[in-house]
Amino acid sequence: MNPCRSPSATNCAMTPSTVQTSTFYPPIRMRDMQDASLQPLCIGICFSGALPRHLVRGVIPIQISVSIAEEYRSFTTPVLEALSMDGYPHSGCSGNTLSCDNIDIPIPFLPLPHNFDPTDSYHWSQLSEQIQLWLVTIPEDSQYWTWGRDAFWLAFVGACPDFPNGRWPKWDARIPLEGQFIEHWLEGGAIWSDFCNHAMLFHPEPLVSIDVA
Repeated sequence: MNPCRSPSATNCAMTPSTVQTSTFYPPIRMRDMQDASLQPLCIGICFSGALPRHLVRGVIPIQISVSIAEEYRSFTTPVLEALSMDGYPHSGCSGNTLSCDNIDIPIPFLPLPHNFDPTDSYHWSQLSEQIQLWLVTIPEDSQYWTWGRDAFWLAFVGACPDFPNGRWPKWDARIPLEGQFIEHWLEGGAIWSDFCNHAMLFHPEPLVSIDVA
């Protein structure tokens, strides 16, 4: 799987004009009770084959189009930004060697809202859902994914402190029951302090946002 593609992406067959169309599902960030925003996507594009040297005259343009469903067009507009990967290890388009480890991936659920209450399981439940939606859209071979997996289980247990006992919701099957935290959960631990320490690995700024209202 191309690690820069959403796991939910669907590929259409290559047309004779060498145009490929894919559908992606960007993570959604809930900003408040009224609004939500789509988070940026890391999309990798590689090129198979080799060009005859005599055909290369300066730059070679490629055309990329992005659209969003019609019902959302009055609220948001896709904006494209190109990041040159000159000097990046050649992947040969094998589908598994292109990596996004040196690309910053936005973390939409941090900082936490100013009213986040670590003693409220509902707040943890909301957080685990946000992490889950984000986690299944990022490259599985990146350090962000490993970090996000552990962050998800921290939030999940915060919402369901009796786990694996008691009642708990199903989670996305693409998130394995693995990781340092969840594997040692039964040995005991403090969810909030563990989450704070874990979040600081990728979010050194204040963990909880400041209420400016």
